[in-house]
Amino acid sequence: MTDIPHKNNFDLLRLYLAFSVCFAHLGEASGVAAFLPLARFFYSGIAVDCFFVVSGFLIFRSFDRSSTTSSYLNKRVRRIYPAYFSVVVLAAFLLPFLFAQPATDLLFSSQWFHYFFSNLAFLNFLQPDLPGIFTANPLQVINPPLWTIKIEVMFYLSIPLIFLLFKNRKQWLVLCGLYATSLAYSFFFLHLHATQGLEIYLKLEKQLPGQLTFFLSGGGLYLYFPLFRKYWKSCLFLAALTILFREYILLQPLYPFALAITVISFALCLPYLGNWGKFGDMSYGVYIYHFPIIQIFTSLSLFNGQVWIRFTGLVLTILATAFFSYHCIERPFLKRSSHYRQAAEKTESPCL
Repeated sequence: MTDIPHKNNFDLLRLYLAFSVCFAHLGEASGVAAFLPLARFFYSGIAVDCFFVVSGFLIFRSFDRSSTTSSYLNKRVRRIYPAYFSVVVLAAFLLPFLFAQPATDLLFSSQWFHYFFSNLAFLNFLQPDLPGIFTANPLQVINPPLWTIKIEVMFYLSIPLIFLLFKNRKQWLVLCGLYATSLAYSFFFLHLHATQGLEIYLKLEKQLPGQLTFFLSGGGLYLYFPLFRKYWKSCLFLAALTILFREYILLQPLYPFALAITVISFALCLPYLGNWGKFGDMSYGVYIYHFPIIQIFTSLSLFNGQVWIRFTGLVLTILATAFFSYHCIERPFLKRSSHYRQAAEKTESPCL
């Protein structure tokens, strides 16, 4: 079991990444011209890749620290599903009353049931919207960021299989083999998209096998953290060069690992930047609630007028929703031993 510093920057990092996704979506979702430049500074794709790195590190740790597989799965369900269930249920019941005329025609219709149950089962792509909801908005989808939760759940389920492979083979060999397989999958569909131009290939590239490189990179840094901690400054320098020149074909396969080095260095090896989790881990709530809130603001014309004042109102609304979600929905399901409930008890990072 790898010894990881309790006092770290993971809470700050996840909150920043969640808002990066939010701000990247804001211009396109709202149609407000003043918000469109935000997409030049905040990249949802990179933020999601970083989330998968963080997930790999922390989920490898969660499984490593669990006494049984059932205990591990129980912790994962407790952490991810209560808030996910809530955001789907709230959208299914609240939005028809706000925007459908009349609401009773949509509630419990065949399309409503299709949306409700496919989203509860993480199959958001089967029914991403509801008829009559957000039809005047630039985008009609209710909550597109939820597609990553499906990938996250598949990561959770893959961990016991990965650790089973570790029993008969060297860990680094298993990680390299899976990493190479993920790269092959990703490059194959990117090649098909480049040669045939069909968008379906880009969507397939974004599925579990294509994202596994980021998850495995984070997990690998957890497994070999003592070695990484010893050489993290040199690793970070090389990672920065790789990211800077990642367009070169020979460096592209190294990009997920280089990104993981950068993310984990910030979280565990750079100076501690304060306890951003003392009011609760709100990053998950920001991530899963932000898009429906943007859609509601847009549909109700709440961005009209002094746009940056309305922007502040949006951010405060998202934070308030995430705060309520954590304390009233997520936290009651967490075990007392959960690190999410012990943010105020962290100790100094030994990387410094």
